[in-house]
Amino acid sequence: MSVEQDISPLVKTVVVPVGVERAFEAFTAETSAWWPLFSHSVGEAAANEVRMEGAVGGRIVEYGAEGELATWGTVSDWDPPTTVGFSWHPGGDPAEAGQVTVTFTPSGDGTEVQLVHSGWERRGDGARARVGYDTGWDYVLGKYVEFAR
Repeated sequence: MSVEQDISPLVKTVVVPVGVERAFEAFTAETSAWWPLFSHSVGEAAANEVRMEGAVGGRIVEYGAEGELATWGTVSDWDPPTTVGFSWHPGGDPAEAGQVTVTFTPSGDGTEVQLVHSGWERRGDGARARVGYDTGWDYVLGKYVEFAR
């Protein structure tokens, strides 16, 4: 007997002290500058870069000195500078991919960046994975906030 789980989306919100255009560019085009590859990487070799190909159908790929190491996801929504959405399966099975949507909204002198990670039910370990991502996204988005100043 299998039990269907309703695992709610994970929602994370940060504010960066830059305009919407800059916040979007930093998140999407400069990911390697802020993503903590030393601790949040999936390739077997040392990763030194992650790139998001900026268009619907573009991939998010981790690279090392020898080339491509792992695909993290595929861009499904590309609406600069307000929204980027992508499947999320870093180094894993695309059939078990979650969905991440990031929105960029003006907020005072900066930009509110909201990340919504859903689709946990596609994973066999969805509830456990969600717990890990809860703290993982906090750490990663903290690095993004430090960079996007």
